[in-house]
Amino acid sequence: MKKVEKLVKILLIMVMMVAALLFADLVVLALMVAQTDEGLTTIPLEEISRQLQRTVGEDANVQYSLSKQGMDIVDRFEGFVFLMEDTGNVVWSYHLPEELPLHYTVRQIVQFTRFYLEDYPVFTRIVEDGVLVVGLPRQTVWKYQFYFRIATVELLSKILPLLLLVNAVLLLLVPVILIRRDAHRREMQRTSWIAGVSHDIRTPLALVIGYADELAHMAERDMEIAARAQRIKQQAIRIKTLVTNLNTSNKLAYGMGVWHREKVLLPAILRESICDMLNRDFDEKYDIDVRIEETLESLYVSGDAELIKRFIENLMNNAVGHNSQGCSIKISLTQQHRFLFHKTVLEVSDNGCGVSREQLRAFRYARHSDKLPEHGLGVRLVRQIASFHHWHVSFYNNPENGFSCKIFIR
Repeated sequence: MKKVEKLVKILLIMVMMVAALLFADLVVLALMVAQTDEGLTTIPLEEISRQLQRTVGEDANVQYSLSKQGMDIVDRFEGFVFLMEDTGNVVWSYHLPEELPLHYTVRQIVQFTRFYLEDYPVFTRIVEDGVLVVGLPRQTVWKYQFYFRIATVELLSKILPLLLLVNAVLLLLVPVILIRRDAHRREMQRTSWIAGVSHDIRTPLALVIGYADELAHMAERDMEIAARAQRIKQQAIRIKTLVTNLNTSNKLAYGMGVWHREKVLLPAILRESICDMLNRDFDEKYDIDVRIEETLESLYVSGDAELIKRFIENLMNNAVGHNSQGCSIKISLTQQHRFLFHKTVLEVSDNGCGVSREQLRAFRYARHSDKLPEHGLGVRLVRQIASFHHWHVSFYNNPENGFSCKIFIR
């Protein structure tokens, strides 16, 4: 899981970097366009029209010329200017290309006003004596007019921010979702693999347990061989339990198991689980004391009976695992009252040697840790089953000696 989380972080950083780079690219492109675009927004038509000088001669003929400042403006664009009367005749020009005519019809005027004049992008302005036309070199400006309804522009102004927000969210979420799906697929494969291995291990373990039983019966007169056969059986059962715990823990961690939530009688399951363990695994070194409050004899809880049995067995195994020389193990089901509230508490405690601070810390975070101490798998499974039933688990060393686990049952 840590590798997946690390990969997600790296991918998120990459996505943010791509978004930042795209934004920077847009800014750079905008600056470049602003510096190189000599189009409609930068052509000072009004200024050129003011620089157009009109002189009336003695014969009442009107002469036109462009001031030095006006010529500098047009030259900066490498363009041309001409003045056209209402009749369509060109009466004056500056740098007019030779291929352009000196007379235009109404249709031609309408056409080049909106589009191009012989592929020259031109822009027009009405002046006192007609129409002033300013042109630019070919292939320098893309000229086209767009028309939008005001209602459409207003709608776009409201929708565009939302679309940008949605795009940003998708840009962040889609990679995460894809990675999580891939991680889930790999975890399903892992769960399937563990289940298969568990099945393969259980088969030879069953044979080992059977042969150990047979050997113990055959060697009833030889106590040493019978004791060794019994130890073989106990270790085989322990391995079988570890494999089962591994499989169950993995299924709980990734939601792969089929579990049931139904009303179960907790005291009955508690006694049944303890009796099964006493008949199967425990020897006389351990003193087991079970106490259930009379008011809780009919306590029903919502949960999975098999998981609850596994829960109790692992609590017992944890107590035995930390006290190999034998000890007293107390299992109690009580009700604690605080003010107007009461809690049902299942406690498993022993009077053994307790655990170290490092082990205790590992137990408290066993559900999330990848590194487990001794007996850590059983503790992790206890926390996982408790979480499945919405119970709270607390581990602590007893004030005098020994180790305890409290489960607060909803």
